Amino acid sequence: MTEHGVSLVTLDIAGTSVDEGGAVYVALRATVEKHLGEPIPDDRFDRWKGTGKRQAIEGLLRESGVPAEKNVLDSVEPDFTAMLLDAYRKTPPTALPGVHDAFGALRQRGIKIVLQTGYSRQIAEPLLEQVGWEIGRDIDGVITSDQVRMSRPSPYLIFRAMELAGVQSVDEVLVGGDTPNDLQAGTNAGARYVVGVLTGAHDAAALRPEPHTHILESAAKIPEFLAQNIQR
Repeated sequence: MTEHGVSLVTLDIAGTSVDEGGAVYVALRATVEKHLGEPIPDDRFDRWKGTGKRQAIEGLLRESGVPAEKNVLDSVEPDFTAMLLDAYRKTPPTALPGVHDAFGALRQRGIKIVLQTGYSRQIAEPLLEQVGWEIGRDIDGVITSDQVRMSRPSPYLIFRAMELAGVQSVDEVLVGGDTPNDLQAGTNAGARYVVGVLTGAHDAAALRPEPHTHILESAAKIPEFLAQNIQR
């Protein structure tokens, strides 16, 4: 354990670490609505933000009264992936302000950075290449939703991040994200710190009712936050 009591910071990607302009939710909504032939109510759509994208497609179809059988998912998910990757080619994602510097500060203190995401690896890898982040230089690893049986709000992305980082105790883990499902996953994992950030899909009013330990303006504030919460 480091002097701060935290050995691993594991963060969501879109809206938490990377600014992708909300393209993921535009693509998700457009793809599912095209298949349904009708609009999705906002409250139904919002419940699936932050989950694995295949899981979100399945849930949105099921809640709209359409059986989400494997052949249907295997048809809809590639359309979503193609639309999102095209959006990223047209408008490349960028690191959120101060986040890359925060990664460097944390890693200098011996804290590992593992990103975890509701994206598949097919989406996450080119996204990070566009941002310019490399494993081993800028971050310590990435866990994607296709590496676990269930994505958020289940805790398995976080547990896989711990495994990758070689961290055995959830008391050494800070989880950060911009959606209620991020916070629920961190809480379900039993992480020491479950931090909501206000740079993405939800504002403070939406995050505060969810289980969490802290709300920060940005993931860029995490080094400062940990410095103020050193275990004595």
